[in-house]
Amino acid sequence: MAKSKKSKKESKLIYIPFIIFVVILALLIILPSIKPPTTQASESFPFLHFVKVSNQDYASSPNIVDVYLVSWEGCPYGATQSWPLYLALSHYGKINVTPTWSDPEPLPSPTGGVSTPMQVPGLLFQTFIPNGSVHFHFFYMIGRMFINNDSISLTNGTIVPYSGDSIVTLEQQELQKDVPNWVYNLIAKYELNTPFGQYPNLADAGNPPHIATAILITGPNGTWMIIGYDQTLNSVAPYYFATSGYTPQELYGNISKGVIPKVNVTSNPYAYAQLETTSYIQEEAQQILNVIKEAM
Repeated sequence: MAKSKKSKKESKLIYIPFIIFVVILALLIILPSIKPPTTQASESFPFLHFVKVSNQDYASSPNIVDVYLVSWEGCPYGATQSWPLYLALSHYGKINVTPTWSDPEPLPSPTGGVSTPMQVPGLLFQTFIPNGSVHFHFFYMIGRMFINNDSISLTNGTIVPYSGDSIVTLEQQELQKDVPNWVYNLIAKYELNTPFGQYPNLADAGNPPHIATAILITGPNGTWMIIGYDQTLNSVAPYYFATSGYTPQELYGNISKGVIPKVNVTSNPYAYAQLETTSYIQEEAQQILNVIKEAM
């Protein structure tokens, strides 16, 4: 006897949870080493894409747009976002940075899994002198993570051990001391107080638990936020940065002049990764500029 349309539909539906689970395993990753959630974040949750999170203007002065980067010095996602941030913000002031490598961490890969530990070229922001109505603020909660011996460094170089949620507690204390209340409140809302899959919050999904890199942009027309890098543009951008063959100094030598490196596609084993890297820098820089303009 032929199956009814209803039974056919039901037989197909049983595969949906498995498909969703596979997609989440491949895409929703927080570094270092995340335990993947079992439910996908909603479009209103600013994880891996920009979301307008408030109509409120939290800027420090009227008619000002404030851009905040909250990260840690060894973060691969922070390293990835540092390049488009630099390119976008160079329109609005003078930036002083230090080229560096991220901590070596597994990265989401094009195959759908995670890579072996890799380092991402990045920039550490030192100073920003605005030339107009856009102001940039950056805050590094901690320095590096040394997972092999359960320790981290503070931004002054001091090494301290961690256990359980102690990194999150330390990061909270640092944020409450040094960033405006609205920055802390939004990070707390989305990274500490909102359930994330089977975890009580996004920070707890990290291994070890920690607060993830975030960019917040606020101005007269509201406030936007992104946690991590922008997967709407490239689902594995950090991987391409890490495999591009670019050193931090080489990339900075071009980006500091407002120039995207030209990629030689002839006999160049890094060509594809370099094209993906430079494309992400350009597209995410434009995305950041678009959000800044929307916030004005």
